[in-house]
Amino acid sequence: MPKTARLGEADRADPAMPGSVSFIDDQGMHPRLPFLIAAGLLAMAVAAIAPRSAAAATAPPPRTALLYEINQIRVGHGLGRVYPSLRLQHAAAHHSDDMMVRDYFAHTSPTGSSVYSRIVNSGFVSGYTWFGGETLAWGNGSLATPVSTVHAWLESPEHRAIMLSSKFHWIGISRTCGNYRGRPSTCVWTADWVKRW
Repeated sequence: MPKTARLGEADRADPAMPGSVSFIDDQGMHPRLPFLIAAGLLAMAVAAIAPRSAAAATAPPPRTALLYEINQIRVGHGLGRVYPSLRLQHAAAHHSDDMMVRDYFAHTSPTGSSVYSRIVNSGFVSGYTWFGGETLAWGNGSLATPVSTVHAWLESPEHRAIMLSSKFHWIGISRTCGNYRGRPSTCVWTADWVKRW
């Protein structure tokens, strides 16, 4: 009798039996077993990686995370939350991008663009009486995170006064990252704050 048999019938198999049959090779191993083991190992590797990927996929964008941190601090100080404005975000993004491209760090750009002109040009305050402020930050590595940025602003009297002002209700937040001031992977934050009525 040959040394092949239907799986589970090693002592009484007839290889000439009709029908689809799984066979064990002459070493007692199913021919697809190495493939199944490899597929199982691959599935376990993917499962081990997946929770980290899923957590990263559900992490909020940096702007949202910064807004959350700002509002946590404000609420902790008995203040109301500030709300995001897409128009102010665009004004802030223009300024962050400009600082990154032109390699400067200031509220007024080399071309003369100021906090006032950026907020007015955003259209967010058209037809309103308003006042505004701006907070800037830059850093790389752990110093570029939303938490570090908020803590840095709290340590600066001017930035703290803006962030903890009960007057502001609206904010536009931007973060641009790249090679800045000779440092790779550096992020520049701009937050434009407004009250309008």
